[in-house]
Amino acid sequence: MNGVSQEPGRQASSAGASRSLSIIIPAYNESGNIVATLENVTGALAPLDIEHEILVIDDGSADTTASLVQSNLHRFRHVRLLVNERNMGFGWSYRRGVDAAALDHIVMVHGDNAWGRDTLRDFFSHVGRADVIVGYTRQMWRSRTLARTMISKTYTFLVNRITHRGLQYYNGLQIHKAPVLKSLAIESTGYGFQSEVLVKSLKLTRTVVEVPMDLIERQQGESKAFRLKNFVDVYRTLKLLRAVERGRHA
Repeated sequence: MNGVSQEPGRQASSAGASRSLSIIIPAYNESGNIVATLENVTGALAPLDIEHEILVIDDGSADTTASLVQSNLHRFRHVRLLVNERNMGFGWSYRRGVDAAALDHIVMVHGDNAWGRDTLRDFFSHVGRADVIVGYTRQMWRSRTLARTMISKTYTFLVNRITHRGLQYYNGLQIHKAPVLKSLAIESTGYGFQSEVLVKSLKLTRTVVEVPMDLIERQQGESKAFRLKNFVDVYRTLKLLRAVERGRHA
């Protein structure tokens, strides 16, 4: 990985870098978490000298997620709500947010309130210090079940074998330069899409910084990760990444 820094927290590039950030928050049936997510995101950004916007993408929720965001817009002046007419999936909502983003860098934060404001503040503070900022969960086993931790570690191992990299995590928070992200052709639509985004972005950029983060996991509702369609999507993403590394995809 020539020219790439993988040291957690190391400033790989900072001189003259723009500090503006678009935060995309996909949310599907997150009525119990979405307001707290917005409180943590806005609280994290408050002391930072970063121009920002927050785009909530309600993915056709059947609960009151969208109405809760709408009724709290007076509290969060940087928030804009976009609503999918029906449930389109995690990756589709992310791409809609990327298309709508107007600032120089883009990050996605899940709507399940899995990250506290202190952790988010530290992560956001790295904007502009490298081409790509990658978050990874510190001591994952403390916040997730052993089964989910093992699945996650196995997936990371497989992606690293395919890509010949040594990253800590591929499905965490990622800050990308907007022009790079907007130029990517992303084929995955579900939970595997973040890996595809990261791998393809790294092929077009030079520097990366990995930042440890403390996961608090969702406080309300149930995780949507353990669904058959997500395992199928992850399998397809692994096949896609092999094709990317062999030069058969853009």
